[in-house]
Amino acid sequence: MNPPAEASPAGARLNLRRLFALGGTRTGVLGLTTIGSLVVRTLSSMALTRLLRPSDFGIVGIIGSVFYTASMFTDLGFQAFLVRHERTDDRHFRNVIWTIHAKRGAALFIIVAAASPIISWILDKPSIALPLAVASATFAFEGLASLSLITALRRDKSRELSLLELALQIFQTAAAILLALWWHNAWAMIAAMVLQSAMRTFLSYRLFDDSSQSLARDPEIFREFLAWSRIVLVSSALTLLIAQNQLILARLFSLQEFGLYSLAISIAMAPQRFATSYVTKVVFPVYASTWREWPAALGNVYYNVRRRASALYAFGCGGLIGGAPLLFAVLYDPRYQSAALFMSIIMVSGALLLPNFAATELLTAIGDIRGTLRMNVVRLAWLVVAIPVGYLAMGILGIVIAVGTIEVPAMLYCWLLLHRLRILRMREELLYLAITGAGVGIGFAVSTAALRLVPHL
Repeated sequence: MNPPAEASPAGARLNLRRLFALGGTRTGVLGLTTIGSLVVRTLSSMALTRLLRPSDFGIVGIIGSVFYTASMFTDLGFQAFLVRHERTDDRHFRNVIWTIHAKRGAALFIIVAAASPIISWILDKPSIALPLAVASATFAFEGLASLSLITALRRDKSRELSLLELALQIFQTAAAILLALWWHNAWAMIAAMVLQSAMRTFLSYRLFDDSSQSLARDPEIFREFLAWSRIVLVSSALTLLIAQNQLILARLFSLQEFGLYSLAISIAMAPQRFATSYVTKVVFPVYASTWREWPAALGNVYYNVRRRASALYAFGCGGLIGGAPLLFAVLYDPRYQSAALFMSIIMVSGALLLPNFAATELLTAIGDIRGTLRMNVVRLAWLVVAIPVGYLAMGILGIVIAVGTIEVPAMLYCWLLLHRLRILRMREELLYLAITGAGVGIGFAVSTAALRLVPHL
């Protein structure tokens, strides 16, 4: 029997209310800002690829790879330490940690700027020396940022943080496009990067309560933080070794080829940033509080807290894997079409990142920070074997495939760790893979049909 006609408007209003209610949740806001970030990133790349050359993207891509290497080499685990620690609300405690944070930023700025000629010589890319030195100022600005950007997670302000990151991305994109219209070279993106980091630091003191910071010393707090950071540093050192694939490709590719690869990474990073932000800002605080207050419920909470978001993420990533050729045909001119293959490969690991990262954050929440270390050992072992095999079999593309599948062995190891904790539910894990596969199939079918119907799209 059909429902009464008058019931339909009420049902529509109810669905609208549910939609608005979802949009106000932490996950909803993060999802909406991720979509906004993807739109901004897409519009930015569409505009900048028409104003700049692929080699300009190669310069910025190499700078990003060097920055990632430097950051991971000195990663001390500030966020996880402060979110978990019982003394984080104490101002003196935060000031001591902020002092370490600021010194790290200043040291990275000086070291990277001084080493930029050597780095450019090693990579055989002399044109990146000066841009790298100037861009390294971002380390100094980020080091001076208030720790309110971290402590806000403890205070259930992940929505505000998500909106702030989107606003900063819009600011950086607008600055890059305006400067590109004027300069028509890589300096537009570099200047926008520095301006964004300065704005982020300024807003960190203006938008959140209790955000003031001052220099402070305390040997006891320093020793406690150092004990925590030692394990993080070892894990980050392994991440650094893993990240060398980017520098290997930067050395083997021409600037134009690396620019295409960097463009693919830039688009693929939008969903991956959602995965890391979602787990860090929404899931990890829930895991940590559950472990502190009700550890017996952790097994149920592990999957329940992220089930819907994980399904949407898996389907979206699958769609990007299968539909990359159509995406690049619509958005970019033929010079950039070959980057579609790179993106499809990179998104394989992107699709698996969310459940893998959730597993490692679960281990961190229960105090087992060596879990991330062990996971990175697995990733490194994969690259040690897969990169030379891939290069011998398929050349540079084989290296890209080795990197793009790095999360596959990590996923298998995650299952082993979760099994040992008696948390693993294979039905949930296989369902995630099935949803990803469905996204790949639908994305590929739509892309193939569209390109056949409109071959000169």
